[in-house]
Amino acid sequence: MNRTGAAGTILLLLLVLAGCGSGQTSSDPFFGRARIGLDSVDGQVGPLRLLSVSIASPGTRGSIHIAGDSAALLVTIANEGEEEDELTGASTAVAERIVLRDGDRDRDGDDGRDSDLEVPVPAGGVAVVRDVTGLHLELSELQERLRSGFSVPVTFEFRDAGPVTLEVPVRTYDDVRPDRFSSSLPCCA
Repeated sequence: MNRTGAAGTILLLLLVLAGCGSGQTSSDPFFGRARIGLDSVDGQVGPLRLLSVSIASPGTRGSIHIAGDSAALLVTIANEGEEEDELTGASTAVAERIVLRDGDRDRDGDDGRDSDLEVPVPAGGVAVVRDVTGLHLELSELQERLRSGFSVPVTFEFRDAGPVTLEVPVRTYDDVRPDRFSSSLPCCA
């Protein structure tokens, strides 16, 4: 093939590829979500660091959180400041509300009632809100489906530090059992 033919082929290929991405729209909000390659994200507002922020995996590979359902929102908050602060609210467009849960119940112990989102973050300390069987945040009444590996914007509001918005990923399913490798480790006795 001569140079003119090769250049023409490359130009035609580029035009075809450019046309494939233009003009595609979808009324499904899930379609437009960016796939990211992370299972968690970190952020900071003032002296507060939000660590390993993620939405719990919906289950086995290929499953999704469906609209109307709930999904655990997991976060660790470290306070590097000299004053206590408090997580006072959180919101996202993909859920009706975000509530504080303790296992299967609202933190105040009443099923079906919203508990106030008040999580103290001690000065120089850490607030761990990431145990799906214990204390965690929950995206309640999802407005759309969520799939592993995609992200959604979540705004966290703190009493003193103010708001911060993070693109929070939905964790991917990990099908490796935690005890899988324990029998192959050398004995420490």
